[in-house]
Amino acid sequence: MWRALEDSKFDREHDNGHPLGLAFSNIFPWGDIQEGEQRSLLFASPREDLLATIARDLQRNQEFNVGEMAFEVDDLSQLSVDVGEPGTRGVIETATGVVVRLIPEHRERYGIDADYETATYWRPKHTIDPFKEAVHENLQHKHDRFAPGYRDGPTDVDGELFEGYDLLKTYALPVTVTNGTTAEILLSKWRFDYRVRNDTHRSHLNLALDAGIGGRNGLGFGFSNIVEKTKPGESELEVANAFA
Repeated sequence: MWRALEDSKFDREHDNGHPLGLAFSNIFPWGDIQEGEQRSLLFASPREDLLATIARDLQRNQEFNVGEMAFEVDDLSQLSVDVGEPGTRGVIETATGVVVRLIPEHRERYGIDADYETATYWRPKHTIDPFKEAVHENLQHKHDRFAPGYRDGPTDVDGELFEGYDLLKTYALPVTVTNGTTAEILLSKWRFDYRVRNDTHRSHLNLALDAGIGGRNGLGFGFSNIVEKTKPGESELEVANAFA
């Protein structure tokens, strides 16, 4: 990814401490891969010029490496993803783990002990409230960077970002955060229920999809997909049988 952004206007944003505004999936479908098989990868961003820069590089330099696996890019296509108009209900599922670090203000507010090494990472015993607050504040930071200045951010309005938080699992993963530096990061995977209240809320949910949920999005964390969506006036049964 950073090879694609090298010598572009985005190159100087590497490791500057601010969200790049980019999220990306794992290669899929997951599983054993044989030579000649095809796999896909999704990139998402609220910055169209960022995606265009990556796309142009992939068109010129079609070799694409994931770890020790070498791929060749044979097709690029554009997708339009939207949580839906006000009144739409749906489910967003995190395709990669979510990173939530609890800053000192969070730990103090919720009485979280920080005496052990990974205490700054959210874990289920901390309860859902600090997780919600950290995700909201992280999304507000992205809103301040990438959204129009006239639009209220997620912490400027009343109401939850999601209606339901279904924790699927937590796990630790060793991650190379910079060249030569590896850290163990605690991750969580989720299914989030949502109902779009209004156009402002719609923009917040779409920003979460475009820029990633939680932190460390530049390392591939926080990428999410819409896995269920019911438009206003439809029932879940109608959607389930739409292609019957």
